[in-house]
Amino acid sequence: MHLSARRPLALFLAAIVPFAVLTATPASAADPTPVPAPLVDLEGNTTPTTPATPSVESSPSASAFPTPPADGTSSPRVEVESDVLGGVRLAEKGPISVDAPGVAPLPKVKARTWVLADAATGEILAAKNAHTLRRPASTLKTLTALTLLPKLDPEATWTGTAKAQNTYGSKAGIRKGREYTVEELFYGLLLPSGNDAAIALAQANSSVKKTVDEMNDVAEELQAYNTTARNTSGLDAKGQFSSAYDLALIGRAAIARDDFLEYVGSKRADFPNPRKLKKNGKERKPITVYNQNDLVMKDYRGAIGVKTGYTSKAGRTFIGAAERGGTTLIVTLMGIREPSADAARKLLNWGFKNRADIIPVGELVPPLSEQQRTDAEVSAESTAPVPLETTTTSATLQSSPQEPELASLSPTSWGWLAVFAVALAMFIAAVIRRLVTRRQRRLLS
Repeated sequence: MHLSARRPLALFLAAIVPFAVLTATPASAADPTPVPAPLVDLEGNTTPTTPATPSVESSPSASAFPTPPADGTSSPRVEVESDVLGGVRLAEKGPISVDAPGVAPLPKVKARTWVLADAATGEILAAKNAHTLRRPASTLKTLTALTLLPKLDPEATWTGTAKAQNTYGSKAGIRKGREYTVEELFYGLLLPSGNDAAIALAQANSSVKKTVDEMNDVAEELQAYNTTARNTSGLDAKGQFSSAYDLALIGRAAIARDDFLEYVGSKRADFPNPRKLKKNGKERKPITVYNQNDLVMKDYRGAIGVKTGYTSKAGRTFIGAAERGGTTLIVTLMGIREPSADAARKLLNWGFKNRADIIPVGELVPPLSEQQRTDAEVSAESTAPVPLETTTTSATLQSSPQEPELASLSPTSWGWLAVFAVALAMFIAAVIRRLVTRRQRRLLS
């Protein structure tokens, strides 16, 4: 081939060889810091693969309280932890409730402390000084019963002791050497509020000391942390205290038991006669013991108990409950300065009348075992492993190779492409010029 004919070919080779070398070189060599492709989830949403920044939720300095909307609209309800058991409002002094449309004002109740709650939901409808420590008097017998009912067989028998017979205060009428069934002792404990029956049941459970320890264990399980039992009767004792809130926890747990409801809902019961046996050795006819709760005795609609109390230091104390139309309300009062049943009746009436519109001010916390079980279930749900199918699909989407696109070429690649285009144009121009020159020579010759 003539030398002049080889010149366009040489120019073409000089232009295309560097481009061939460029395209054969790995992309990382052309662009050492490529921008990674975005991650794609199962719904096709893309997430940039920029370094993650700590979220507000994970920051230790983040506020636990949500910022209210600027337009004044209500925000979704958020549970906020409080150091006050049952809700921060329960730390307020004096009667508390929520002023809501359709809800009548709270009635005036002459009591130092009280709580009105829905026994089913645990919502506290209104309260006054709910966590104030006060002496419980015989309302503590509710805790005694709640502790011993699951342990003692009602048909088992117990023989009277001098300690039970000689106690002071209200008595059912136990005599030393007389035989009693556990069922009779529970009636003697809960209807006439017998302090002798409180000792008898504790002795049937082995000892008073053991029973008191178990009562405190039950109180702790119920999260009734302001309650400390020193005896089984509720008689004033050093360090023996409770609160209206704690009595509501205890009363709520007690009325959940059918056997407890059977006892406290009765107006009367037979109890062995405390008088000595007849000369012929036969027992005298049993006496009748009566319920001291006027809600039950005076047929307050739906009344189901629970327990009265009184000592000189505690004053009047009271736990009452009633059920109407599927709603069960429980009321606890301490330091009452009017007839106990009257005070309870006013709060129960207010609760039943306004229940549908009442906004709660707090809650009765669940027992520890129930709360721990709920927390464990929530924790298990939040830490559940991602299904294998989802993980595999996500990995496939993230690692699948993508088809090269012109938009993804690096600046260096674009430069070499321009050189190739210029060289190709020069080659075509040289070929055209060569052909034109040959034609002119043939015409001249």
